Amino acid sequence: MDLNTSLEELSWIPRPRILALRRLALETAGDLLRHYPRRHEDRREFRGFPSEETIGPVCLCGEVAKTRLMRFGGRKIFEAVLEESGAHALSQPLTCRWFNLHYIQKMIATGQQLVVFGRVKRKGPRLLIDHPEFEVIEDDEEILIHFRRITPIYPSTEGLSQRVLRALIFRLLEEVAVAPADVPLPASLSNGEDENALRKIHFPRNNEQLRKVRDHLVLGEFFRMQMQIAAARAENSARVGCRHQSRGLLAEQFIAALPFAFTGAQQRVFNEVKRDLQVATPMNRLLQGDVGSGKTVVAIAAMLLAVESGSQAALMAPTQILAEQHYAVLCNWLDPLGIRIALRTGTRQEDNAALPLFACGREIPGSARVSRVGDGVTPSRTFSQTDEGRGERYSHRRLPHFEKPWAIYAVTIGTKKRRCLSPKARTIALDSLRYFHNKRYELFAACVMPDHVHFLIQPWPKENADAGNVIFWSLKELLHSIKSYSAHAINKTERERGGVWEKERFDRYIRSQPDLIEKFEYILRNPWDSGVAKPGEDYPWVWAQDDEYRVKSPFPRDAETNTRDACASRKEGEENAPQIIVGTHALLYEGVNFTHLGLAVVDEQHKFGVAQRAKLTSREPAPDVLVMTATPIPRTLTMTIYGDLEISTIDEMPRGRGEIITHLLTGDQLGEAITFLREQLSVGRQAYIIYPLIDESEKLEAKAAAKEFEVWQERLRPFRCELLHGRVASPDKQSIMQRFRAGETKALISTTVIEVGVDIPNATIMLIENAERFGLSQLHQLRGRVGRGVHTSHCWLVSSDKSTETITKLSVLEKTTNGFEIAEADWELRGPGDLLGTAQSGLPELKLGDLRRDAGLMRKARQAALELLENDPGLDCPENQRFRDLIVERQGQTFSHVS
Repeated sequence: MDLNTSLEELSWIPRPRILALRRLALETAGDLLRHYPRRHEDRREFRGFPSEETIGPVCLCGEVAKTRLMRFGGRKIFEAVLEESGAHALSQPLTCRWFNLHYIQKMIATGQQLVVFGRVKRKGPRLLIDHPEFEVIEDDEEILIHFRRITPIYPSTEGLSQRVLRALIFRLLEEVAVAPADVPLPASLSNGEDENALRKIHFPRNNEQLRKVRDHLVLGEFFRMQMQIAAARAENSARVGCRHQSRGLLAEQFIAALPFAFTGAQQRVFNEVKRDLQVATPMNRLLQGDVGSGKTVVAIAAMLLAVESGSQAALMAPTQILAEQHYAVLCNWLDPLGIRIALRTGTRQEDNAALPLFACGREIPGSARVSRVGDGVTPSRTFSQTDEGRGERYSHRRLPHFEKPWAIYAVTIGTKKRRCLSPKARTIALDSLRYFHNKRYELFAACVMPDHVHFLIQPWPKENADAGNVIFWSLKELLHSIKSYSAHAINKTERERGGVWEKERFDRYIRSQPDLIEKFEYILRNPWDSGVAKPGEDYPWVWAQDDEYRVKSPFPRDAETNTRDACASRKEGEENAPQIIVGTHALLYEGVNFTHLGLAVVDEQHKFGVAQRAKLTSREPAPDVLVMTATPIPRTLTMTIYGDLEISTIDEMPRGRGEIITHLLTGDQLGEAITFLREQLSVGRQAYIIYPLIDESEKLEAKAAAKEFEVWQERLRPFRCELLHGRVASPDKQSIMQRFRAGETKALISTTVIEVGVDIPNATIMLIENAERFGLSQLHQLRGRVGRGVHTSHCWLVSSDKSTETITKLSVLEKTTNGFEIAEADWELRGPGDLLGTAQSGLPELKLGDLRRDAGLMRKARQAALELLENDPGLDCPENQRFRDLIVERQGQTFSHVS
């Protein structure tokens, strides 16, 4: 048996186990053997029961002396009292408790031997472990797999206990000939543990072997990652870019007119960006700096360099509020220089130039369109091939139970009772699909058959949530719109009543470029393949995107005249086109007329997925890319997720900024903050009051902005208060923010919709309720909305959670305002998983490696990859050709890694 053998071919694995393994995305023998333990327990010899609380979790073994089930109100508590082996009169038993888990009492009985894992705490005279992990030790022929050894503990799922999963892997290891590591390592990294590495990681002989084989496998993961990062750098360097040759007069005039001087750090970073813009290799640079350090000013100066060289620049922001603020700032600063600027958000389109950016009506052939699938970006770059094999299992006859941003779906809708659609009805159905094209989704192909419809769509964003995250049209909403819109028109035309369409069938979730091409061709060939249309016969109810632009002129004119007029029209349009376009994700999918995009600036880059940034930047010639973040990146991440970018850091704050003092309060101390807040409002200052939720939730014990708004109106009367959150209509948001900027509104009760970029110097108070519900970096971002003027500002963090974890976390903010120190503390407290979030970096998944714990191994892997490719860029040496698969693997991925 080899590692590619399907688990279904192994007769000794029962069918229910196969289904459970699929939920963990385990399909082959190799998948199962690379399902690494999340930890190991040394069950060779157990320590005695502790006499006091333990700082961390411990592994203990004992016999169940007694059990009981107690009821308190609506809660059930099951307790099992364990006694250690060789207990005596002075031995203290250990009580394990489970709350509202009734099934536990069916698994544990008196007299059983139990291994438990958890943190011991004292409550009165008793020692307790709440909700421990546990395993019943049965004295059978498999006992040596689970006991008296260093025992693996795995990530698992319902219907797949540790005992079952461990036994499956143990038997599989006995049946495979060899189980080496799946990533080859250069000699500089290998520690000799490659042979049978998979066997050793599951069932090591001792702790030393476990340490060595884990290091070997982690180095393999990191080496693969670093080789792919190097490939990304090489790929970007090979693209054809723009050489922005200019004297820099616009940037010099802009900087000279500023009411403040550049700091040394700003000047250094501007020089780095300027050097990048002057060479033909596309820039791919990350600009990081603390809140208020002046990143935007540097970005504007860089955009002026691009504009002066004859290119366009785009500035993409995560929220409409921030995009509008950037637009207002740019108009204020750049109007004297005569720069044409446009704003493009989902609800607002505005220019400071004489002509609008958007042309009304349909695009004509030759007009520039936003880069989409099939338009400068290969279809495969809109979805990740790394998603394949993660266990998404969809029935052929129902929609997926979850949906992914920018995913592409093939859908089939049949007619009710196999009703045959007339030619007019088929035309209506096709027009209905096209009606929502470029409004709510992108339609790639459609075919209306006599009794059913096939189509291929990619849902688009419709709005921003509170945190700036994009909300997409759901398949349910889109299909309802298509069916109701067409059914009404069909019944009206054919003078019939009743439903036209049956329940839609979810045909396929498109996972890769070959998958997309296969489905695309199937839809376009369907009438002829099925015999509905004869070979060579025209079938007018098949549509692809190319058909949208085959617009014939009603006036027959010679080609020379048409070409001349088209060129003249295009030249006139370019002369009046905006030079800088500011927008939200609307820049990705509206008909934005980029005539020559030379520089793309992405603000608060962590709010965007890689696929979204790729849509803006994946055009030829390749634009230069500058991504900005006010959330400083821990050093280990700059070697990984951001490893293919050059890093610029503004590590110096501008002069004249007011001090920010941070206070920690419990809920019963809120009166102090209210008194101080009223004093500040009475002398003309303004305040933000932030809540984690819009409306109250039964599941979460947290206050909500909508309900507390009325309370604050009473507390702060007669000062004017307003409510702002993600569900407020866009025109109302604009009005609310305008009144707050003008000083008419004194207190803004809001959610995190104001988290990034909002700049109002007179706002000096930030009060955050339920502060424990926010991450450190997010709290630091919110705090950064104040302290932007000359006055001293105050940030009040209010929390009723008195746990050690919460106090430790919030104390970091009380002690420092340095974003880099806060980022490192956040990294320590939350770990890499939370910080990576939904970045979709396009890099391989880490199964064993821990970016924080294994930072030293990452540095070794990075050094080895750099030396290897520096000495042998083409991997042509015979001993290096085995590493080519790592590069090919990355090139097979479809997300562009523009982080």
